[in-house]
Formats: sequence, C-alpha cells, structure tokens
Amino acid sequence: MTKKTNILVPTDFSVASRAGIRFAIQWSRQQNVHITFVHVLTLLRLTKWSDKQFEAFAATERKRLQEKLDALITGVQRRYHLRPGTYSSFLLEGVSADLVLIDYCWHHPEIHLVCMGTRGANKIDKLFGTNTGHFITHSDTPVTAVPASYRIKKISRLLYATDLNHYQDELKEVVTLARPLHAKISVLHFTQPGEMNLNTDTIQKIWKKEFGYPVTVDFRPADITRSPVADLEKTIQAFGPSLVIMFSNRRRTLFQAIFYPSRSERLAFRIKTPLLVLGKEQP
Repeated sequence: MTKKTNILVPTDFSVASRAGIRFAIQWSRQQNVHITFVHVLTLLRLTKWSDKQFEAFAATERKRLQEKLDALITGVQRRYHLRPGTYSSFLLEGVSADLVLIDYCWHHPEIHLVCMGTRGANKIDKLFGTNTGHFITHSDTPVTAVPASYRIKKISRLLYATDLNHYQDELKEVVTLARPLHAKISVLHFTQPGEMNLNTDTIQKIWKKEFGYPVTVDFRPADITRSPVADLEKTIQAFGPSLVIMFSNRRRTLFQAIFYPSRSERLAFRIKTPLLVLGKEQP
C-alpha cells in the first residue's frame, strides 16, 4: 500500500499499554504510518456535587491527564526518534474505554489498525470482559493485542491461522498487510479427522499465482488431546512468528460470547506474540 496507514494506540499509562506503543512504532519503521495516541478519560461524578463542582473537577482532570499524555508522547518521540507530522495525541472521554474506542473508530473509518497492550486476564475478567477482550470481539476495525513482554523487532513473518472458510477474501487481506512490510506469510490449518489431505506444495504454487505473493502452507492434524486454543498456542510457539493473524466472527449472540468465548480473544491473553484480529465473513 502506498497510502499512509493510520494506527490508533490507546494508552492508560500502564506498562502493558506501552507494548502497544512499541509495536506501532516498529510498524512505522517498515511502512508509511501516522500514529494517533489516545487516552480515555473516565469522569465519575459524586451525587453530592453541584454542576459547578463537577465542571471544576472535570477541567482539572482534563488538564492533568493531557499534561501526562503530552509528557508520555514527548518521551516516546525522543526515545524512538519519531518525525514531526507522523504522530498526534489527544484525550477522549466516556464511561468505558472500550465503548469509547469502538465508537471513535466507527466514526473515523480512516483508522486502519488499533494496537492495544494487554497484561493478561484472570478467569473472571475473561468471562465478564476486559477492555482489550471486548474491543477485539466488537470492533469492526482490525485490532492487534500486544503482550506486555513485547520488545521491538522487525515484523518479518506473519502467521495466518485459518479454518479455510472464506480463505480467499481473508488471504487477500493478509497479503495486503504483508506486502508493504516485506513480510513472509505462513498459512496454518489444523486438519480434522476425515478431512481430505491436500498437497501443500501444489497449494503454495496455486496461491502464489492467485494472490501474487509467496506463501508457505502448513497443514497439520489437530491434537485431540488438547483444546483448540492450547493446540494453536503450542504451534505458535514453535513457529516463532512476528505476528499472528486470525479472523473472528464479531456478531455472535451474547450466549455464545459468554459460554463459547472467541478463540482469538482467549488467545490474546495467553500467547507471547502480537495477535491481529480481523472481522470474519459471516456464514
């Protein structure tokens, strides 16, 4: 892509959120990118406050957090030598960070990617939702969940995990991402019992011609002794990619979301590799 890519990086000033900053900066080193850093300000109002008291409190909080955000970005600019005009920053306001960010992206389709740091989640958080988890499963904008342990390194290999449903449209998107990064693409698919065996060499040749980009294909039997997420997690560790890419059905029912959480959402809190989740074609 020759046009500039717009990346949104939310920060809550935590160590975990700095991982999202580092990943966005690495992306900017490999592609023409504009990075927008945002912090979501949540203002809680005490019932005994008058309108005047609340507005005074709100003004103080806005000033304090804007100065904190400015200081953070100044430090980032100096450390990573960001060029003027390639980044911006501002505050957003709302009662919930994930809902505010979803709404912002909805009204700003020029945002191509969101990079969010994640520190992991305990079982209760996973069940009832975290900012990153909710954003992954509800945002129409591609989201990268970046583990807090992430350190800057070249994005050289993309691992696209697929069930092969709608792979034509999905692989086109993966190629669009990989091309400006000059990154290699590996396609991973777990075959199920009874599934037809396909010749990977033949598929690689066909897909290279179809998509105009070389890919390597790895079809391996699913391990029935492990959960699909655990199987995928182990395979990712063996591959050692720079970025894992999955497509997620974001229009599940509430019942499905609670009792059958998205594999990509669960994986985002477990693996040590950045995970990019894009919207999956509906059946």
